[in-house]
Amino acid sequence: MKNVVLTEGGCCYLHAVVQIEKTAEGEAKNAILAAFAAHQSLKSVVVVDADINPFDASSVEYAIATRVRWDEDVVFVRNARGSTLDPSSDDGILTKFGIDATAPLKLKR
Repeated sequence: MKNVVLTEGGCCYLHAVVQIEKTAEGEAKNAILAAFAAHQSLKSVVVVDADINPFDASSVEYAIATRVRWDEDVVFVRNARGSTLDPSSDDGILTKFGIDATAPLKLKR
């Protein structure tokens, strides 16, 4: 992982953007799961490549708009422990989701 940003829109603890230097397919999904394991309160994680500025919401949105294949790049973790302060949770139990917004390596070569 290069950078991790807990976004202001996610109350600085519910949503994260993780920037990686991808060297193999599947690493973005591993980063999603690692982020959830590292910070129990996270509700969503977006993983982006090194060319995307994780501190800039427009840059992250660009990666989502141009690199996500919705049927392949979204991970759901149902009935997971989250924050009891999250009003959308059921006493801290909720569905978390991660988005792999990285480009396929074959397009980078």
